[in-house]
Amino acid sequence: MHTIPIIHIIGLPGAGKTTLSRKLSKVLKVPVLCIGRHRARFPETPIGETDAWTALFKELSQRRWKNCILETTGLNSREAFLRTALPFEQVFTIKLEALRKTLALRIRKKKKENRGGQWLYSTKYRNKYEFVRKLFKRFRQIPANCYIDTNRLTKVAVYQRALKEIDHI
Repeated sequence: MHTIPIIHIIGLPGAGKTTLSRKLSKVLKVPVLCIGRHRARFPETPIGETDAWTALFKELSQRRWKNCILETTGLNSREAFLRTALPFEQVFTIKLEALRKTLALRIRKKKKENRGGQWLYSTKYRNKYEFVRKLFKRFRQIPANCYIDTNRLTKVAVYQRALKEIDHI
């Protein structure tokens, strides 16, 4: 198997992270570690938060910090820790960007259960709409290796662009 770094796909809700992660996972034959689903396995307490990240770091360590896709918003402080702690070549970040209006439209199109009714990011945000509205500017400041504006691109075009970038690693 070809060794690849951790592919860190970040984006706000509705940007296309899950769609891209699934397509890349099939082609690259690596697992997707979705922070949201991973975090949901633990209680919504400070200890639960710590346990969730400890479990994730253990899983990444067992994979030797490579050959996987990490799907998340990119806004958690522990993700900043990963970017700081790991050698530059260990993590390749693909940032999916879109206009607020586009993100809201895409969230609206999701199945009702995927719109954020059981939102686990924080008690500060009731749902994905509020999360996008409040954190849009902060997200724009996060650095990445590759930026893909998903506003006018098809899912296939986003996937092809990401794969092209990964091939250059």
